[in-house]
Amino acid sequence: MEHIDEYKEDIYTCNRTRCGYCRELCPVYREMGFESYSCRGRMLIARGLLEGVLEPSKELLDCINLCATCAYCSSKCALHNVEITEALRADLVEAGLKDEYHERGVEEIKRNSNPYLKSRNERATWAKDVKFSKSADTLLYAGCTYPYIFPDWLKSSAKLLIDNGLKLNYLGNEEGCCGSLMLTTGFLEDFIENGKRNVDAFRKAGIKRIITGCPGCYKIFAEEYPKYFNFDIEVEHIAQSVAKMLDEGKIKPTKPVKSIVTYHDPCHLGRHMKVVEEPRRILKSIPGLELREMEHNKFDAKCCGAGGGMMAAYPEVAVKIAEKRVKEAEATGAEMLVTTCPICEFNFERAIRYSDSKIKLVDLMELLKRSI
Repeated sequence: MEHIDEYKEDIYTCNRTRCGYCRELCPVYREMGFESYSCRGRMLIARGLLEGVLEPSKELLDCINLCATCAYCSSKCALHNVEITEALRADLVEAGLKDEYHERGVEEIKRNSNPYLKSRNERATWAKDVKFSKSADTLLYAGCTYPYIFPDWLKSSAKLLIDNGLKLNYLGNEEGCCGSLMLTTGFLEDFIENGKRNVDAFRKAGIKRIITGCPGCYKIFAEEYPKYFNFDIEVEHIAQSVAKMLDEGKIKPTKPVKSIVTYHDPCHLGRHMKVVEEPRRILKSIPGLELREMEHNKFDAKCCGAGGGMMAAYPEVAVKIAEKRVKEAEATGAEMLVTTCPICEFNFERAIRYSDSKIKLVDLMELLKRSI
C-alpha cells in the first residue's frame, strides 16, 4: 500500500478527529447510506489496509470506487481527501483488483484514444469546416466526450473563438485522450505512459497554450501533468478564455436571448480549479437572459454524479445523483439548465430523459453563440 502510505498522517488525523463534515452533502453517501461509502469511511478502510487488518477484496473495491471525486469532502476539510481516494484506487489496481468497466475504458483509451468504443479516425469528424491553423501555438484540445457525444456544441465553441479573432491549432485524429479516467480510477502506470505521448505531441506541434472545454481535461493538464512530466504549457478552460475576450471587447453579445437559466458548476471546474465567476460573467453578458442560482452553487454546488469513473462503473447511481440536481435546477423556475462540462451534460441528458423533466439542457458556449 505504498500510495496511501504517503498520506498516513492525514488518514490517522481523520481517524482521531472523526468530525463527519465530509458526509453532509456527499452525493454517494446520500444514495448509499452507509459509512463505508463516505470519505470518513474510506479513511477507516485506508487505516485498515495500512495496518493489515483488512485485505483487498471486491467488496472493498466497490467502497473505494463508488466516489465521484467531486471534492465536496475536500471543501469541508483540510485533508487530501480526493488524493487519498485516488491513491487507494492505485494501490488496489497494483494489487490486482480492477473494476471491469474501468479496465475496459482504460484499454479502449490505449487502443483508440477514447473510452467510448469509438474509432480514433472519427475523432475529428466534427471539425471538417472549422478553419484551424497548423502554425498557431494555441491549441484547441477537444478531449473525448465533446467530439463523440456533443460534436455540435464543440463546433460552436471552436467557431466562437476563431470567428472572434483567435488562431487555433487542432491535432485532429492524432489528438490523444488526456488520461483523466486512468488517473482517477487508479491506473497510474497507464496514465503516465499515455501522458508522455501527449506531451511529446504538444512539443512537436510547438504548442504554448491549451484551451479546452472539458473541466476534467483542464484539471489534468493544469494540475496533474506538471506533477508527472516536464510540462510548462499554459492551460485555460474555455470559460476563462471567453471571459477575457469579453473583457477586452473582442466578443460582443448583442442578440437578446429571452430566457430564465440556472447554472451548474462542474466539480472539476469549480471546487477543484476554483473557476466559478467566469461562467457567470459570460451568462450576465447575454442580453435578455435572467440567471437564477440554485440553492447549492459555486463551491457548494451539488455534483452531477458522473465523475471519478462513476458513469462507467455505476451508471444507475450516477443518474440518481443527476436527477436530484435536475430537481434543484427545476426549483429555480429556470427554463434552461446551463453548464460547461461534457461529462455533466452527458449525465444530465440521461437524467432529464429518465425523469421526463421539461428543463432544457444547454452548453454555455452554445448559448453565448446564440447572442452573437
